[in-house]
Amino acid sequence: MKSVLVRDIILKKMSKERTSVDDKFIKAYVMEAFYYICGKCEPSVLTKTIREDDQVVLRNTRNNAFLIVPDEPNFEDEQEHLMIDESLCYAVINYVCFLMSKGENVMYLKLCNEIINDYISNDGKELENAHL
Repeated sequence: MKSVLVRDIILKKMSKERTSVDDKFIKAYVMEAFYYICGKCEPSVLTKTIREDDQVVLRNTRNNAFLIVPDEPNFEDEQEHLMIDESLCYAVINYVCFLMSKGENVMYLKLCNEIINDYISNDGKELENAHL
């Protein structure tokens, strides 16, 4: 999913609770969501077996692989995709909404965790029309 669309969905979902949020805060929330999700599962997009010089390792995984730290989203680039599996983009969105609600709206955290659990139970395989 494109980073710009992720931001727009977050802002739309949160429009009743907040009128405007600076992009730098949304980027920070997205990064926190990445860390949360990577603590619960192993996104295939971030799983590597060979380390490139510019990659920072987040943690080791099974079979001598590791997770890299994803790049911060760039909302200025209309073509950039969020650096996580497509099916986990909605987990990112819902976790960011949970953070933006200051933890008051636990429905977002519940949705995030359900998406992560679906991802894990399907061994990271993309599901057609997942979470639409």
